[in-house]
Amino acid sequence: MTVSHASAKMDSYDTLTASFSVPYIMILEPEPVDVVFTSYDGFKLWNDPLKAQRSHPADGNEPVRSFDNLSGIRRAVDAINEERNVNALVIVEKRSCKSATITMSGPSALVLTERAKVLRQYYEIGIDHVGIDTFQLLDTQGKLQPKVRDQLEAIAAYTSTTIFVTKVLDPSLKPQNPSPLELEDIWKPYHILAYGDLDSIAFAKTRMALMIDEMNGLFIDRMSVPLSLHPLLAGRDQVNFQKVTQDTGTKLYTPTLFPRVHSSVDENHARRDYDEIYIVGQETDVDNAREMIETLVIPALIPALIRKVPVFSKDFVIQFAKIDFLLLRSLDKLEELSRQNGAFIQFPNLGAARSLVSVQCPSHIFVEKTIRAVAKLACDVYSAGYWIHEGRADDKGYLIQPRNLPPVSAIREALERISSTSGADISFLKCTFDVTGDADAAKSAVSQIRGLPFWPSESHQVRFRIELSVDQREFIAGKKNGKVNRIMSTAHVWIKFEPFNEYNFFVDLVSTNYAAALFGMQLLEEELPAEISFYIPEAYHRSIIGTGGQQIQTLMRKYNVFVKFSNAFEQVSDLGIVSRIDNVVIRCPAKNADSLLPAKHEIHEIVQYLETQPNQPQTQQAPQPQQHGHHQHNSHSYPAQSTQSHSSYPPVRR
Repeated sequence: MTVSHASAKMDSYDTLTASFSVPYIMILEPEPVDVVFTSYDGFKLWNDPLKAQRSHPADGNEPVRSFDNLSGIRRAVDAINEERNVNALVIVEKRSCKSATITMSGPSALVLTERAKVLRQYYEIGIDHVGIDTFQLLDTQGKLQPKVRDQLEAIAAYTSTTIFVTKVLDPSLKPQNPSPLELEDIWKPYHILAYGDLDSIAFAKTRMALMIDEMNGLFIDRMSVPLSLHPLLAGRDQVNFQKVTQDTGTKLYTPTLFPRVHSSVDENHARRDYDEIYIVGQETDVDNAREMIETLVIPALIPALIRKVPVFSKDFVIQFAKIDFLLLRSLDKLEELSRQNGAFIQFPNLGAARSLVSVQCPSHIFVEKTIRAVAKLACDVYSAGYWIHEGRADDKGYLIQPRNLPPVSAIREALERISSTSGADISFLKCTFDVTGDADAAKSAVSQIRGLPFWPSESHQVRFRIELSVDQREFIAGKKNGKVNRIMSTAHVWIKFEPFNEYNFFVDLVSTNYAAALFGMQLLEEELPAEISFYIPEAYHRSIIGTGGQQIQTLMRKYNVFVKFSNAFEQVSDLGIVSRIDNVVIRCPAKNADSLLPAKHEIHEIVQYLETQPNQPQTQQAPQPQQHGHHQHNSHSYPAQSTQSHSSYPPVRR
């Protein structure tokens, strides 16, 4: 369907044009010469949108089968165009083939609805593998054992993946710093590869590993624990589960932490149980491991059953456009945050247009720590606006929009090009461009919008909006708003702080001149806080700060940084594992970020010196494990006797 140009000048005022990019992934089948087994009907869900060819084909110019992560999106786009209410198009960026751009135009409410439908069809794809020995795979005649073939076929069908067995492991699948167990797996003579979306291959890998464990005569037990408790039971950096495996000599298989956030290659796959934890080892060892895990599970479950709510949980709000951006491009960072803090993070599904995010932890300390970390990721996503007007206002004070607008098709082509080259999400409605993306993408998109030939003589207004943590408000404003006032007077821009939620606030930078806005953003970004946090035993805090705060003041002036101490206590789990909390923060403007590590190094040098001195207080002992539960902490600046200048940033050197 094409949009009629005859009514474009009138219709375009009510027409929303939106263009957004998603990561594009395309995977080739293994080299046929290396393949020992391919699952039956394995290529059913594959496609060849780019007619892919290997750069160095092993077998002449024979066609190479491939699949990508756009089949669901293509189906959604086709369905949208069949309804003929919204015009939609999906294009793979040809130069890098790392992104696909979807562009839509039509009535604003319908475009937003259809955009959500398209995003709900997005998924990532990948490959996962396990190694297998020759005697487990082949019979005495060198042929694939029928039992193994049947099991692999069953796994492929159940998990909706394509499974290969190959003689060679592709170098891209080898981890950069493999553990001893990973090295052992890499050097196996054969490899079972699962191809599919990320949820499916994680599901398949567990079952392939269990198949091999069963071949090795190991005992397999299964526990069903609500998924929301898995990261809590695993502990920070999964220390609890590591202790279980080390003490009992068993292996634990746990599901992915963010299932069903994205769609799937096969929407009709079998129902999956994401609550399952598998314990593998000798039967006695498995029983011991199960008993250790149950000491964590039972205390966690009982309060939840009685009170009908998680022990420590909290909801907070992120703009839904930023949620989509994080789920598309930062899911690995969110998984790392979940593991680091032993937290369960509940996000809306991609494209759900909901803003509420929930966090559940075994301690309110880590609830707050996790929320702040996720909110900080949201701060990396910029938004911008670019308004076109005639340079005069109406009787009500509203800027008058241009009377003549370009055809919708021209706007759609421009947005598709800008979105694909910048990586930002862009929409256009009533002479207003709205942009969302990381810092570089947002600024690149606004720059390209400025260069469009549609309004050579019209006036414009530019707004950049960034999000910062509320505890950084005074830092970015400066004493008596000195930093902000200096930027506004130097760059001739207007800056305003807007509240958002308990954790973050907005900084709006507005100008009627694009060059001035860009210069103002440069000055503002130089003043944005850069920080590093780490742990120092609290017994050394007073000595590091010095009498009246003199020693820490000297260090802060030396490196032009701000240092804050807190009295966060170490945490003890039910397994007796101590988890230390960062209690020192060093912060400085981004333009001075190179000073963070030297300042941290000097503080550690002071600690090392204090440790060698006689009559120094010993480091604080961790609470004893028999004190059930988790110790809390009081978060405040330390020490109380520090001078006023200790809590403010020293003057920056000119």
